[in-house]
Amino acid sequence: MGEKLDLLIKGNLVLPDEVVEASRVGVKAGKIVGLYGSGDAPEAAKTVDATGKLVFPGMVDAHVHSYSDPDETFEHATPAAAAGGVTTIVEMPYDAIGKISTTDLFDKKLERIKKLARVDVAMLATLEKEGCFENIAPLVEKGIVGFKLSDAEADPVRFPRIEDGVLWETFHALAPHGLPVGFHAENDRIINTLIDRLRKEEKTYPKAHCESRPPATETVSALKLLELAYWTGVKLHIYHVSHPRTVRLVELYKEQGVDVTLETCPHYLLLNEDDMDRLKAFAKINPPMREKDAVEEMWEMVKCGMIDMITSDHGPWPLNRKQSPNIFDNPSGAPGVETIFPLLFSEGVKKRQLSPSLLAQLVCEGPARRFLVYPRKGRIALGADADFAIFDPDISWTIKTGDMHSSAGWTPFDGMTVEGKIIRTILRGETVYDGKEVTAEPGYGQFIPRIDGE
Repeated sequence: MGEKLDLLIKGNLVLPDEVVEASRVGVKAGKIVGLYGSGDAPEAAKTVDATGKLVFPGMVDAHVHSYSDPDETFEHATPAAAAGGVTTIVEMPYDAIGKISTTDLFDKKLERIKKLARVDVAMLATLEKEGCFENIAPLVEKGIVGFKLSDAEADPVRFPRIEDGVLWETFHALAPHGLPVGFHAENDRIINTLIDRLRKEEKTYPKAHCESRPPATETVSALKLLELAYWTGVKLHIYHVSHPRTVRLVELYKEQGVDVTLETCPHYLLLNEDDMDRLKAFAKINPPMREKDAVEEMWEMVKCGMIDMITSDHGPWPLNRKQSPNIFDNPSGAPGVETIFPLLFSEGVKKRQLSPSLLAQLVCEGPARRFLVYPRKGRIALGADADFAIFDPDISWTIKTGDMHSSAGWTPFDGMTVEGKIIRTILRGETVYDGKEVTAEPGYGQFIPRIDGE
């Protein structure tokens, strides 16, 4: 039968085109070395019997902010990822302790990965408000998987808007490198005008956040970015798309040859603007929740393949930062890396009959391909890293704030009943979450450089 395996997993394997029931996957030295039928697998030192369970690839969450708040860090975000079936995060470059815009700052973040991370981490870089194009090539050499920039200014230093004149030059400077360039697409010039008016009128109730950011603030920004990509050849990615019209604009530009992808997030699929009164600042996220009809249309776009990936936009602000009765005085963002996979399985696969393979495409292979860690990540196939998220589809459970691993101390999905539970997460052949506890030690996670040529 050949050399003995390190690990053999028995279960229903979620492959790109089908779920292969009663199958087995073999692991040696952290890699997938064999896919077998029920009776022809080699012997293994260890066996995980997931008979009747779904064995997904480990999720690649392409939108995680581990350091936007200094209390979170990899110490909290990566155990949360492990408990959520996420084996690789794509870390955002906007840090409270210094955004990743130089190789020195990159190296400091890399040291944190080596010391603290419990799942694997790929890294993005960003640019200064003024451009500073001389930093691009050295950052590319470090193995980053792309750049993230913004068309909205949350902070002039940490999260700046790149003005149009600089942006035009930036697109030309980035295009030759062939890396994806992602954007927070909102027009804050309109948003700030609306917020000023709403504040003056003392309309600071929770839903005012949605009123200050109508869909046009997203679509106007996305349209500008799509046009710039059309004329410069940049590989464009649009983060956290909240509205169907943005999706339709992206489809139009894809038809015209633009290399563009988009993502949405669970909160745009499971919540709507009417939830603001109930959740208050816990649902204050940028872009905001949309109307019910838009949410249903987003689901139809998921089903028909118009959404390239789904990410968490994990933004774990602490509980005390989400208490102001004036909605505009609270920071925007919510923790999500621990809940994204089970939420999408429950709502998508169990309730809306999405195929498990489509879910794997949206949260595993799709982000792995776009952010250049495929074929090492994002699939169950020979030669890939032995990363798995094992689901028991028959367990019903309730999301509870007290069970979460993030430092935030809350979740907008607290109290929600979910169908299907992660019972084990495996990273490079080792169990990092056993269904109850995160078992990986700090530093087990590795930096994952991009794979060129994919």
